[in-house]
Amino acid sequence: MTVMTVMTVMPAMPVMPEEFWIELPPISPTAPRRLIVFLHAAGASNDALVPFAIAWHRKFPGATVALLAGNAVAPRGGRHWFEHQPVAGRAERVGRATEQAYERLCALQSALGFEPQETILVGWSQGAIMAVELARCLPAPAAVVVAYASQLARPLTAAEHPLPIIHLLHGEFDTVVPVALGERAWRGLLAAGVDVSFDVLGDAAHELGPGMVALGTTRVMQTLFRGRRIQSRGSEGGQASSRPVHTHLRSLH
Repeated sequence: MTVMTVMTVMPAMPVMPEEFWIELPPISPTAPRRLIVFLHAAGASNDALVPFAIAWHRKFPGATVALLAGNAVAPRGGRHWFEHQPVAGRAERVGRATEQAYERLCALQSALGFEPQETILVGWSQGAIMAVELARCLPAPAAVVVAYASQLARPLTAAEHPLPIIHLLHGEFDTVVPVALGERAWRGLLAAGVDVSFDVLGDAAHELGPGMVALGTTRVMQTLFRGRRIQSRGSEGGQASSRPVHTHLRSLH
């Protein structure tokens, strides 16, 4: 598999004047064409998600995969999407960071020749928070959002416009982003009328293992190829379930 590192000059972005992403070209020219964009955790870098992205890529061989770097340098190294601390003013910081990430994502789509309806956004930890925030932008930059270990950074409002399909996935024993925060996000999105699912992987912590790959890619494949909400989480007749799904797969370490 060929891994491409792409750098273009983006003078309109003052925080990060040189736009940077890692690109994996399609494996199969005959498979359905789409763009999958990965957003990494705080204090990490986009290359940290390459093995995870490759595992996803095998499930979607016609896709172009892009791993976007965080908005700015993190205080303790790596990059992040926004300053998590202090709590005071966090919503405003997230709002500004989302605007910046939105512009960068749109620029990436333009450079690679993809439309939002062809885009899947996958986020991990703080990148998952950013993925959900990006889903709240108008127009939506992606058709499907997959958020691993996410939470809501800002309260939902009554004026929220229709959001893309969102799949939330969480480890049962996550101590970095407790599963209760993921469930709170799911309930809030569900109450707002969002097409959202929530899966809890049994025996998993704050990690991206084979079980998480299987869950996330299955959710997306069912969404894309069936064209309807997934029924496996206990819903009936296409109606959203009021209970999360607990998937008891043993983590493969």
